[in-house]
Amino acid sequence: MFALSKELKDQVNRKSSVFYRIFKNCLKVKEENVLIISDFGTDNSKVSSMLGYGYYNIAKNKGYNVQIMFQESKKGFMQADNHIIRALNNLSKKSIVIATVSNKLGRIGDKKSFRGFCKEKGHRFISATGLGDAKNNHFEQFMEAMNVNYSRMKKIGNKLKRKLDKAKKIQVKTDAGTNIIFDVEGMESKANLGEYNEEGMGGNVPAGEIYIPPKGYYGVNGTIVIDGSMKTSNGAVLIDEPVTLKIVEGRVVSIEGKHAHLLEKTFNRYENRSKYPYRVRHVGELGIGINPGAVLIGSTIMDEKVLGTAHIGIGSNYWFGGDIKTVYHGDQVFKNPRIYLDGELLKL
Repeated sequence: MFALSKELKDQVNRKSSVFYRIFKNCLKVKEENVLIISDFGTDNSKVSSMLGYGYYNIAKNKGYNVQIMFQESKKGFMQADNHIIRALNNLSKKSIVIATVSNKLGRIGDKKSFRGFCKEKGHRFISATGLGDAKNNHFEQFMEAMNVNYSRMKKIGNKLKRKLDKAKKIQVKTDAGTNIIFDVEGMESKANLGEYNEEGMGGNVPAGEIYIPPKGYYGVNGTIVIDGSMKTSNGAVLIDEPVTLKIVEGRVVSIEGKHAHLLEKTFNRYENRSKYPYRVRHVGELGIGINPGAVLIGSTIMDEKVLGTAHIGIGSNYWFGGDIKTVYHGDQVFKNPRIYLDGELLKL
């Protein structure tokens, strides 16, 4: 069932308490059915199946009604395998779904997103996508990022959320050269704090970010200097030389730097696939990482949560309250932001 060596299984088993903590504290599982969806990864990147095995093994040992299913790695525009779609459709309402996948879960039919499907069925869920960017030796870092003080992170995150929700303008600066202003008047932020204990709730694990969409399409202006990690169509990459984005009326109008061609290629690829190509380069998100256990490794699901970083999401934001709907969403991470809410320096 698991394409894992004994060595990797032993490594996962030593962290069984972390997986149990997620079930107990984040999901507060009782007698629900649990469906775990994973894939096999590659020889050097089996984090998806390592996490899947970790969740499955502790769930089985604790007597939960659990099953795990595997498929080949999927891109976002591909369908999930038929046996995965059937399992999801046959799952009883108000169950728990855990997806740990190398890239995307894949579409599950009827143009329904995974989040929308879970909300409709009342499932609580955990998702960890894009794990193919992580190597086997990053497993320990994932455990550190998952084994945090969730109560403390929740307190910090909710305080930050309240402040963002009151703001009209957010300005972000860094010593590397970032200087950008977001118009967020009337917009509401979202908090990913690892608290998924109510019907239809879910989100990432590792958790730990607060994010907000700008107002409309045109409410972002300035410069972003990416010096953390960059999400491209071929995955995330750690940045060894900064990439500078100029943003005018919400849209990326120029890209400069050693790795600029990777982002330009990404935009071109999605513009060629998009019904509305002009939407692809619009900035749809400002996110702030608050997870003290997370570190930059070149995997977006981790990088965007790192305390002491912020990120912009380029592309779609409609699913968390924005106006932009497109085939692309890519998070670009930068370090050591100074954040001003209506001119006042934010202190976490």
